Amino acid sequence: MRPYTAYYSVSGWNQIQTDSGRCHDKVLEGNQRAKFAIVGAGFAGAATARRLAELYPGEEIILLDALPAGEGAAGRSSGFMLDRVETKIDARNTGPQADWQTAILQAGLGWLKQTTSGHGIDCDWHDIGHYKTSTTLQGARELDGLLARLDSKGISYRRLSSQDIGDEMGTAHCTNGVWLPNCVLVQPARLIHGLLSTLPEQVKVYTKSPVDRIAMGNPHTLHVGPHEIKADVVILCTNVTLPFFGYGGDRQLTVYTYAGMTPELDDVEMAKLGMGATWGATPVERLGATTRKLTSRRFLFRTGFSYKNELPPAEIGTVLREMYSKHFPQMKNHTFEYSWGGALSMTRNGDPIFGKMARNVYALSACNASGILKMTALGKLLAESIKGVDSALLQDTERFSKPSWIPPEPLRSIGVSFNLSRMKKAMRS
Repeated sequence: MRPYTAYYSVSGWNQIQTDSGRCHDKVLEGNQRAKFAIVGAGFAGAATARRLAELYPGEEIILLDALPAGEGAAGRSSGFMLDRVETKIDARNTGPQADWQTAILQAGLGWLKQTTSGHGIDCDWHDIGHYKTSTTLQGARELDGLLARLDSKGISYRRLSSQDIGDEMGTAHCTNGVWLPNCVLVQPARLIHGLLSTLPEQVKVYTKSPVDRIAMGNPHTLHVGPHEIKADVVILCTNVTLPFFGYGGDRQLTVYTYAGMTPELDDVEMAKLGMGATWGATPVERLGATTRKLTSRRFLFRTGFSYKNELPPAEIGTVLREMYSKHFPQMKNHTFEYSWGGALSMTRNGDPIFGKMARNVYALSACNASGILKMTALGKLLAESIKGVDSALLQDTERFSKPSWIPPEPLRSIGVSFNLSRMKKAMRS
């Protein structure tokens, strides 16, 4: 395993980001000494650094990432911020654990809203809700189950007719759909750039600076090429590569999902994608397509899945174009200006990896496809845990962050293949 994810392709979100909103890359040079060293400058790392700066004013904090700013998992998501666990694709938990997950999502949304507003971060924030759609009989049954859960909790939604789906989303491939109010849509690369560039001065951000090795001691020593960082406390927010550093290997696994972004579309093509200037839709089926009509006059289409290894770029492009043409045959062409993969850290039961791993070593991983809000809230709580700032939400987080053991290879691959085959069969039926 490498110490970081070396993607084949750049993120389209990051490529269309303007220079004015960028957190410009600064590479680590020379040896450094800090109170805290955080490895991983995604949503988890950025939130941990910001909250630590509030709790430890004046202390040196170093935030590192192996990739350019916005090129990690944070800049490769679809930009959905759903604050109700019931409307996520993977909504397996019920009772107190589901209530905790919703509380985490809503805490993350509240803190991000406060941070973006307070620092004037322009990230195409659209508090407009989103669509939940299905394209199969299995999906229709799952959607009915979702609506029953929403009814039981008194959560509002609007059921769509076939005419509504065509008018508002421009697709005849979806057979059922609802509109839900609980979602904010953002440009994820602009958001992470804004969060990194507005961190307090005591936080030093270094990108394109991969940590090759950590020597445990008092203090710990992080090796970044020929350079060293000595830190009293190390915090690992490294997503799928946490096992490289010796933690979480029997609790998380890596999957890749894939997205394509069109060139800018003219008025005629934009009109084929529904009446609104922007919208987003997530599938009720776990292997379905996520779609977004963007204010930048582009269209985002996300589908496809692989375990452990990223698909070659040519294969990604073929899969995306085939599915895009099936969902939106009315478009003039089905080309993408950018296509890319994104790595997700997943646990067997959906619980995150959170807390102390060793003496003065902490970790946060396993977004389970809910990275922006969940990892923001958990990053903030991890900083508070280190400082000893107690809360009911932190207590619940420590209570419910119990990721299940995952068997080693080859049983792990067999299990993933079985579940994937089962989901594909359900889609075909």
